[in-house]
Amino acid sequence: MRINKNILFVTIFITITGIFSFLAYKPVDVLIGGPNFPQVEYFVEELDVISEQLGIKVEYKTFSDIETYLIENSDHNLDLALIPNPQGVVNLGQRGIAVPINKLLDEIFIDDNFSQHLVDITTSDLDNHNYGAWFRVIPNSLVWYDTSKYKDIGSPVFNDYEEMITYTQENSSKDKPLWCMDIESGASTGWIATNWLEDMILHNYGPVVYDDWFKQEKLSSSEEVTMSILDIGKLIFIEDAVYGGHKRIVRKEFRNNYKNLLDENNTCTFSWSGHFTSYYFPKDAKYGVDYNFFKLPSAKYKNAMVGIGDVVIGLNTNSNTSNVMQSLTSTGFGENWLSKKDSQYISANMNSQTDSLINQMTIDETNLIRSAFKENLFRYDASELMERRIGSDSLWYALTQYIEFKSLYIEDITEELDTNF
Repeated sequence: MRINKNILFVTIFITITGIFSFLAYKPVDVLIGGPNFPQVEYFVEELDVISEQLGIKVEYKTFSDIETYLIENSDHNLDLALIPNPQGVVNLGQRGIAVPINKLLDEIFIDDNFSQHLVDITTSDLDNHNYGAWFRVIPNSLVWYDTSKYKDIGSPVFNDYEEMITYTQENSSKDKPLWCMDIESGASTGWIATNWLEDMILHNYGPVVYDDWFKQEKLSSSEEVTMSILDIGKLIFIEDAVYGGHKRIVRKEFRNNYKNLLDENNTCTFSWSGHFTSYYFPKDAKYGVDYNFFKLPSAKYKNAMVGIGDVVIGLNTNSNTSNVMQSLTSTGFGENWLSKKDSQYISANMNSQTDSLINQMTIDETNLIRSAFKENLFRYDASELMERRIGSDSLWYALTQYIEFKSLYIEDITEELDTNF
């Protein structure tokens, strides 16, 4: 009986394909879960490097809400997770989902390479266990500017916030507002204003007051917090200083703010906001050419920096899990990522190697963060550390009300905040 040539070919093809697929297949040894984020593809490339170095297969799987997923799925197959806020880290640790970090990393390594503040905020007050190892940090305390307009006004340098206020008072006019400040963000309107308040408290009163405030041991009606709110008003309520006036601030979409900043038909030169600003400039605009930034000026706490970041947690104590955790937090992690011309990776490891970093914006941000680390002046976004009903609700609303209705209502605003504490 003759065998049909087509059937024979298909049979041989399937057999060979199956053999090669079997030989090529390698099960995942360490699976990491976490959010999708800008440059996640570079992170995955780094995991491939770790896979090769350790002789195991490491993969990353994205989730819309990794914290909730871990809580609702006790049968998950994840080994590590990237958590975008320290509150979530402590929550998962106290639930018995995340393992204490000292089961995966040496405590001396943690003490030598990570800011004490960062260690403290991933440590549970209930059991005194630290549940996370910091991965990345991102700066907030920045003033962005249009380089051409900045040059036109004489490239002023401010030694402190008051100098910046005085300059704004003396150089703003009805047809020449110096600041673009829009912060509208739908139901989340007010989160950018919390960044301003955090900056004022840290830069004016230092880390001890800042820590007491986010722990809710210092009320909003205290002199330091009240004066910091009023300090925001010193800028935004200057007549003719803000494009569209102070009421516009909470009514216009923040994403368009940075297009306005670079609009040659708009005189506003400055905008006070974090690293996230860089995502909203026109695509053809270049850092150092069309826009730049300086750190929010402060006389007493010159190198203070508020920022955000993410944390790696362990979900088991397997040797492979421990080895990958050590690689992710090592001083040498991210060499290829850093070498990308658009790299925005800033390691939370204070001693991480940065020799391959070539993106000037990230170099400048890294230097600011390292200076803050060196003096223990880096602090995490306080609104993210507070109880969520306060930091992500009451504080947003209170600052929005203050911006729209001016300081006439400051006592009502601080009293309302204290009621919610």
